[in-house]
Amino acid sequence: MTKFCLAMEEHRRSEAGRVRTAREFVAHFFPHDDGKAKDQLFVHMPKEVRGPVLSAWGIRGAKAASRDEDDKVREVVHDALVAGDIDDATFEEGVTSQVLVDWIALPDWWSFWRQGKLSGVAIQKALATARELHLIDDKWFLLNVQGRGGKLKGTDVVCDTLSKDQIVAWVRKIHESGDGSAAGIVGAISWETVLAKTAQDALLFALDAFAKKVGLFVEPPPVEEKKPEAKLETKPETKSVRPAPPAAATAPAAATTNPAVATTPAASAVTAAHPKVPAEALTAKHDKVAEAYPTMNAPHDILAAAEAEVVKARVALAERERRDSGMTAPIPVAAATAHIVDDVPVEIEEDTPSIPTLGGAGQSEEESPKLKEARAAMMATLMQSGPGDVAANPRQAWGESDVPAKPSSLEWPAPPPGMVSVISPGTKTPVPAGPPSDEFLTFESLDDEMERPQARSAPPPLPKR
Repeated sequence: MTKFCLAMEEHRRSEAGRVRTAREFVAHFFPHDDGKAKDQLFVHMPKEVRGPVLSAWGIRGAKAASRDEDDKVREVVHDALVAGDIDDATFEEGVTSQVLVDWIALPDWWSFWRQGKLSGVAIQKALATARELHLIDDKWFLLNVQGRGGKLKGTDVVCDTLSKDQIVAWVRKIHESGDGSAAGIVGAISWETVLAKTAQDALLFALDAFAKKVGLFVEPPPVEEKKPEAKLETKPETKSVRPAPPAAATAPAAATTNPAVATTPAASAVTAAHPKVPAEALTAKHDKVAEAYPTMNAPHDILAAAEAEVVKARVALAERERRDSGMTAPIPVAAATAHIVDDVPVEIEEDTPSIPTLGGAGQSEEESPKLKEARAAMMATLMQSGPGDVAANPRQAWGESDVPAKPSSLEWPAPPPGMVSVISPGTKTPVPAGPPSDEFLTFESLDDEMERPQARSAPPPLPKR
């Protein structure tokens, strides 16, 4: 690996392989500005190696340069670069290829050489040098060369840039040699032709695979994305400060102003129970704290709904009592709607229909004359009879009734008073004995019978409630 890097560094410093300039060399191994510098070159060299380099530049004596420490060397080189005592070309020539490759880390040198653009000559020189040093072979090359973004591999990559005649000649030589191995395939067309005809991007892909194979390229560790930590806002604690009770120092003054407190039996008992506590502190009175009770305001619509429910219940109760009273007279509205709820009379200002109105649409609100007469007669009868009349006229038991004899089937009862003879309507003739006649009979007019005055019967007494 050291020979490969040395050969490539020497090729880099040549006219054909100049891929990195002297300025880029200084910027990579000794980055600096007017104020500070970072040494990535001399810090890896021992004193006996870097001493002659510094003395050759004329910025330090030979003995002093051999004794300088790392900080002193960095300071001296930095001052020389800023002052212009040495330039970039002088800096690159002073650090030879052999010294550079011998003392710095090879991956560091590879990162310097590989970064940026590379020419086709440098890529072909690197692969040819690696094959000469037996770091790679033909089989490895055919397995790791890829073109067109990985679409072509192996011999397809080589044939992609060859003409038809070149491909035919290549196959003929393989057939003539009889060697179908990777070395025979590459030897049939020659290694130099493969490097010259293969696309540069395919060769660069193989070169990067070689750097990974030999350890020149070290993949950086994956950077973990730091998630922003959620900041918890801490709010200051608010503590409720309650007024402190009066201090014990004010107790003696209260005791002197009110001596009766300390002389009461209760105060003496408390003092005896707590002998170590001053009597003034035990008997001191504190200001009474005003007690506060939580209150809650109910919404207005809830109160209105509750009042409506109460009114509705009271109206329903009044209507039920009015219908169950059994009275025929209309009940006043005020009496029907007056109730007592929680020992408080409540009057409902609402028009409540009377009992006759509730009875049906055919009834009249005014009483008929006959109903008034019946009520008057009933009240007169009730007023005349008293408790003594009931006791004076006890109810008599019924006696045994005489069963009349069964009438004969030949005895016909007398005709009713409405029946008359058809032949002689003016005179009544006795009906002869025998079977009834087949002649028509006539009845007196029923209208005349209905028009006759009839005795009024007293209405039945009302049931007692």
